Amino acid sequence: MRWMNIVAALSGVAALVMLVLASHALRATLTPEALDRIQLGAFIQLIAAATGLALANRSGRLNAIAGGMILGGAGLFALVLYTLSLTGERSVAMLAPIGGIALILGWVVLVFAKPRL
Repeated sequence: MRWMNIVAALSGVAALVMLVLASHALRATLTPEALDRIQLGAFIQLIAAATGLALANRSGRLNAIAGGMILGGAGLFALVLYTLSLTGERSVAMLAPIGGIALILGWVVLVFAKPRL
């Protein structure tokens, strides 16, 4: 599943960029709470990226659905945390549960997926 490999790799890049920014460029300008939110989002996004890379090498519809839900859910959840931390815009916070639920449901779907290569 080439699409999942690409999305997972880009997700990993985005997470690492945010971690580097939080550790260096943004450290002096953001509050400790905002930096913690960025780190949490990047951690979740990196785990999802690694999972997506693993699932990209599997076949089957449920593997594709699980990977899409895990990557999409983690991406949305992390994006909300990044946006909240960088802009303080609280209206995006209502999207976090959608990302979180999609992420959790993706793992549930993975329970039923066959590990076919």
